[in-house]
Amino acid sequence: MRCFLTIATLLLCSLHRTSAFVTSSSLSTRIPSTTRSYMQTVKKSKEEWKETLTDDQYYVLFEEGTEPPNTSSLNLVKDPGTFSCAACGSPLFTTETKFDSGTGWPSFYSPVDKDAVALSTDFKLILPRTECSCSSCGGHLGHVFSDGPEPTGQRFCMNGVAMKFTSDEADPELATSVAKRQEEAPYQIGLSQVFPGVMINGIMGGLFFNSFLARLESTGIQSPLEIVPLIFAVYFGVQAVVTCGRMNK
Repeated sequence: MRCFLTIATLLLCSLHRTSAFVTSSSLSTRIPSTTRSYMQTVKKSKEEWKETLTDDQYYVLFEEGTEPPNTSSLNLVKDPGTFSCAACGSPLFTTETKFDSGTGWPSFYSPVDKDAVALSTDFKLILPRTECSCSSCGGHLGHVFSDGPEPTGQRFCMNGVAMKFTSDEADPELATSVAKRQEEAPYQIGLSQVFPGVMINGIMGGLFFNSFLARLESTGIQSPLEIVPLIFAVYFGVQAVVTCGRMNK
């Protein structure tokens, strides 16, 4: 058990959040080109962002706040179109991948492409979560969870106030550009998305299995109920394997 916890701790430390888009002195905006290698960086101060954003937008995007559930009009959007960053305008998601998660926040199972969002591991609630930020400006968007629909199994739970919606009819050029990005660089699940789920399920499975072994070594199995911890251990172990198997799908 001690060995298991040590490994888990090392995993936590090794994947601790290392990317910091927002600094104390300035915030950077990267304007995306057709490829990531042509990204141009433009620095904006906090004061400059505050001039272009509402208080709620700034709070969520650059103070990593969270809007109350069921408050965003984007929850109701069903028309074909693109959801872009409210700060820099970079395309993030499309209606095609949007679904009703029942959480009260706009949810998607995939971003526009593999470069649209930046992901990092968030430990603010002790247990690890995958934080999702705009790749262009570093603005905080929300978090990613492993309980979404196929084909990715991911739920990008986003703050509506951090995005703006443009219908395909209103901006056909944007729609064409986004479709091209989706084709050239399709989204793939990486380690930062599956790590929290694998780790939590692995720890839970290890705890239940350790409990089962302790009972087995002390008094043996004297009742069918005493194999319940083993059943839970197998369940969490399978969940960890399934979650890990989603990588690069």
